Amino acid sequence: MHLFAKFAIPMALVSGLAVWPLSSATLSQMATTHRADASVVDEAPANPTPANPTASVVPLSDEELTKAASNIDAIINADLEKAGLKALPKTKDEQFLRRVYLDLAGRIPTIEEAGAFYANKKGDKRETLISTLLASEAHIHHMFTWWADLLRAHSRLQDRYTGAPYIDWIKNSIKANKPFDKMVYELVTAQGPALARGNGATGYYVADKGMPEDNMANTVRVFLGTRMACAQCHDHPFDKWTRKDFYEMVAFTDGVQTITPSNIYRNAVKKLGGNNVLASTAAQGQRFGESVFMSVSPGNNGGSVALPKDYQYKDARPGQKISALTMFEDDILKGGKSISARETYAKWMTSAENPRFATVIANRMWKKLMKVGFVEPVDDFMDETVVKNKELGDYLSKLMISVKFDLRKFQEIIASTDAYQRQAITEDEDKMDFHYHGMPLHRLSAEQVWDSLMTLTIANVDKVKGDGAEFQYKLYDENKDKTPEQIAEIILKVGKARERVDEIRKEMATLREQMKNSKEVASLKAKMETLASEQAKLQASADPTGYSPARYAGNGPMRRASELSSPMPPSHFLRVFGQSDRYVIENASDSLNLTQSLDLMNGLVESTILGDDKSVLSQQLAKAKSPNDKVQVIYFAVLSRAPTSSEISFGNRVMSLAPNKRGAEYLSWALINSAEFMFNQ
Repeated sequence: MHLFAKFAIPMALVSGLAVWPLSSATLSQMATTHRADASVVDEAPANPTPANPTASVVPLSDEELTKAASNIDAIINADLEKAGLKALPKTKDEQFLRRVYLDLAGRIPTIEEAGAFYANKKGDKRETLISTLLASEAHIHHMFTWWADLLRAHSRLQDRYTGAPYIDWIKNSIKANKPFDKMVYELVTAQGPALARGNGATGYYVADKGMPEDNMANTVRVFLGTRMACAQCHDHPFDKWTRKDFYEMVAFTDGVQTITPSNIYRNAVKKLGGNNVLASTAAQGQRFGESVFMSVSPGNNGGSVALPKDYQYKDARPGQKISALTMFEDDILKGGKSISARETYAKWMTSAENPRFATVIANRMWKKLMKVGFVEPVDDFMDETVVKNKELGDYLSKLMISVKFDLRKFQEIIASTDAYQRQAITEDEDKMDFHYHGMPLHRLSAEQVWDSLMTLTIANVDKVKGDGAEFQYKLYDENKDKTPEQIAEIILKVGKARERVDEIRKEMATLREQMKNSKEVASLKAKMETLASEQAKLQASADPTGYSPARYAGNGPMRRASELSSPMPPSHFLRVFGQSDRYVIENASDSLNLTQSLDLMNGLVESTILGDDKSVLSQQLAKAKSPNDKVQVIYFAVLSRAPTSSEISFGNRVMSLAPNKRGAEYLSWALINSAEFMFNQ
């Protein structure tokens, strides 16, 4: 579809899109039973109370927990009354449906899912949908994106080491509904072989290999909501933290080492291969060692660290050894040596008796659903920080403790509030003086856009899985007990396979040149096919670690963002729309740019969703018997609602006037490019 031909339709379509009720016949036709794909697993947090708790926090009673959503609304409503503000009306069903799917499932609903919701006439259908989504496979996909941005989960940690087990551990933890405090404790205390099955939490340290100071700064920022990084080199210019405070925190984990015995295998390859071994083959030995035998060691650190040689303040000497002390000046190591300094630190940090830990994650999850935290920024708590609504902040912190850091349960309560279910605020609001009288209108994230487009492309998209970490687990199990010499023999065979692959590429290049002027094209083509077949068979042998960046070239496989490489290459749709590079904590962007428009107008949408008769949307349109039915299907599939009477009339005009009987494509394209599709209201 030519770019300029498209502009004749969208502008008239994307403005003033309203809601029109579906007929009972349409509802009954579209409604199907929607079942959850995953069950909630209850796990109690295993963190005992640490020494010297910073404060005593009293959880909510059972009665308070039962009516938690109404309690939250009461606090917000009292604040609104005090501020002289009026709460916005409750969302209509079609607004709520799309919002809750995007916020809890990370994608728009399918026609069948939307139809089932509209057909449900029970008074508790919203609460039922919230529970269903939180127990679904879709929620696991969506929450992985949230965790991946927070933990910088990368398929290639430091652009060198496999991150597949780390990603697998995060996904399995979400699937098991592992409590937040338990997840954090396992991350901070992770140790052992990085590729051993179930030990992917070690990726938390691999991501910061050789940088213990950075790892500590990231830990404190993510889980305690404080930015201490400035104090690594000097006393913090805008906060109370000193350089000594910083290194007292580093002392808890300074002994942790990420071990990569790569040179052992590189040298073994050289030894067995003699002078004829190629440099690339020896390097493959090094890479194999890094990939398979990496491990995280707790070291012999007893909770102390030497200050840097350039330490410049009078409260200590350069190179002086100092003891671990928490940022709140708790001497949690005093009087006890039964467990390591790192374990003591992890227990202190994740304890319900540490009010900062509960407050920070409550604030993060509140912002995830309500779009504005009760403290902003969410990771820059200071003594001078003003809580927007202190009563609300205190209540949500207690709520997080009362649900035992169960993030699903916490989200279920928030999504059930009137505050969450109010209509969107479309005018600009001052984030620093926000009272939650409505939901701020906001753009979809890159992953929400992509996953929604995948919903229009792939049937049962939540069930489509990526490569996972199974290859890495098997690689480790098969080789963990082999000697360096045995590994070297494998690598030498790999080297020969790589040499042959290079030879094949040269031979194929020669054949291509010959085909330009030869009359025996069929014979040369047959030779090309034989060589290509040999190359394909050798490719796996040529790289036993399984890393293949070419697999994700272009759009890559059609599946949800969580099942693609983390993150995708810079030119991919996801990155164009602002997906985080996952080198920095929460580095995603929702900024607009021209490339996004061009990608929507002439890229994936046209080629894969509208141009492929096997896409979900194309197949649904093929079943529609009349132009009127097609209009209904398009609106329901793309915007999760029925068209208004005027939109039906206009849609029918498009069907009759569009060239080459491509009216359905034109109308679908226009709605996908509309503001209503790209924003969550």
